[in-house]
Amino acid sequence: MVLLSFFRTLLTLGRVSNLPTVWTNVAVGWFLSGGGWTGEFGWIVLGMSLIYVAGMTLNDAFDAAWDRAHAPSRPIPAGRIGRGAVWAVGILQMVAGVGVLVACTTVSRHLAGDLVIAVLLYNWLHKRWAGSVLIMGLCRALVYIGAGSAVAAHTGRIEVPATLLFIAGGVIVYIAGLTLVARREHLAAPGPLRRLPGLMLMVPVLFPLLLFRNMPQEVIWYAVAAVGVLGVGAWLVIVRRALAERVPKGIAFALAGIAFFDASVVAFADWYAAVACLAAFVLTLALQRVIPAT
Repeated sequence: MVLLSFFRTLLTLGRVSNLPTVWTNVAVGWFLSGGGWTGEFGWIVLGMSLIYVAGMTLNDAFDAAWDRAHAPSRPIPAGRIGRGAVWAVGILQMVAGVGVLVACTTVSRHLAGDLVIAVLLYNWLHKRWAGSVLIMGLCRALVYIGAGSAVAAHTGRIEVPATLLFIAGGVIVYIAGLTLVARREHLAAPGPLRRLPGLMLMVPVLFPLLLFRNMPQEVIWYAVAAVGVLGVGAWLVIVRRALAERVPKGIAFALAGIAFFDASVVAFADWYAAVACLAAFVLTLALQRVIPAT
């Protein structure tokens, strides 16, 4: 029973309910860059997942003092695990993630290092500097680009596709907007959604259109773009309503939506990957009912 409780604490620290969205980020970077269903794709998913979980775990270690005053239900202030143990677990997860990427994939070593630095920098600065929301967005963007860099290593290309860079840039804006909203999560009366974060959260509507520009002018691609834009737009409306109702619920929906947005993009490269991303979207929503998203 004690072991089960400890395991659940680790899952809570790592916000593992959101892990499927990391898998879809890898899928977009990999398949849009020309990758296929190979073993390396699985290793990249594993490595990026470990780095994500490490970042989330270390976030609690960095924020322990703040959580004691503002979020006493978090594992450390609640006494379910010590801060030293969280540091140890987070560092071990980070080392394991980097080890997998270095030993089992051709992900750019520089990008892998940049991702680790961005994760640690965000955790250190996010209570100190408002602009750190952009670093949070950069963490997600580096997952996309890092996965794409592995394909580039096989084909001899130096750069990942320009479309992937645009998607990554849009993700930075979206995650930054979401992080701005998340900072109101612990307020008793957070108030209505502000205009700037609201606009930033609408950026994913453009993602299917970015891919459509490079596709043959055929009916099938018009249909894929239309379904993508309408689907993403509809989910973002649901997210905004959820944020107005209860901020944590809206944040959870916005995070799960990342997998949906990825599906609308990767559909232009691989239909099976798009279906897998939609399954990850559903899985994320289901896991959020068991493990808190934030």
